[in-house]
Parts: sequence; structure tokens; C-alpha cells
Amino acid sequence: MTKKIPPWILIICCAMCTLGLYVGYSLYTNPGKYITDVDFTLSGSRYLANMWAARQVTLASLLGFAAVRRSIPWLQMSLGAYSLMNIQDAVIGFQKSDQGLMIGATIFTIGPALMVGVLSRIKT
Repeated sequence: MTKKIPPWILIICCAMCTLGLYVGYSLYTNPGKYITDVDFTLSGSRYLANMWAARQVTLASLLGFAAVRRSIPWLQMSLGAYSLMNIQDAVIGFQKSDQGLMIGATIFTIGPALMVGVLSRIKT
């Protein structure tokens, strides 16, 4: 007998997808509105912002696809990638003494990791 994916996981994944798409769109269109201490008129800064936006849109799209498909392996993979990304963000926050980034990235690491654990207990 197979079990269904808990609805709370699908809801959170859809919220994370929406947030990721919003962040990606914001980084493509107006990164200076959210990150005020960087000059985005410089081509190198804009290039890095676009790379960051691409990362956000890619991970958000994977999460959204996995949630719509209700695929446990896809959800595990995309949530694992999301956790890995946030582990790296937490390390960057630590290196830069940015407590907001450290705390936010840690929360966004633990939540998806717990969801992967719940999904691993579901028979497919």
C-alpha cells in the first residue's frame, strides 16, 4: 500500500516555489531595491545578480514541478538541492558576519531537510 504525500509538504513546497520565483524575478528586474549596498550599474555586479536569479528560478521551478507531479523522488531531490544551497548561504553569512543570512539560511536548510526525512518514510 502506498501513502500519499502529506498536504503540508505540498503547500510549503508551493510557497517555496512562489517565493523563489519572486526572488528570481526581483533579482532580474531590480536587484538594487532589495540589496542597497551594491552598485548594480556595474556589469560584473549585474552579471552576478543574474546568475543568482537564475539559481533561484531553477530551484523554484524544480520544487514547483515536483509538487505538481506529486513525485516523492523529485521532491526529495529538489528539497535536498534547496537545503544544500542554504547550507552554503549559511556559511557565507558566517564568513561575512551576517546574522540575518545565517539564521534565515539555517531555517531554510532544516525545514526542507525535515521534509526529505518525512518523505523517505513514505512507501512508493
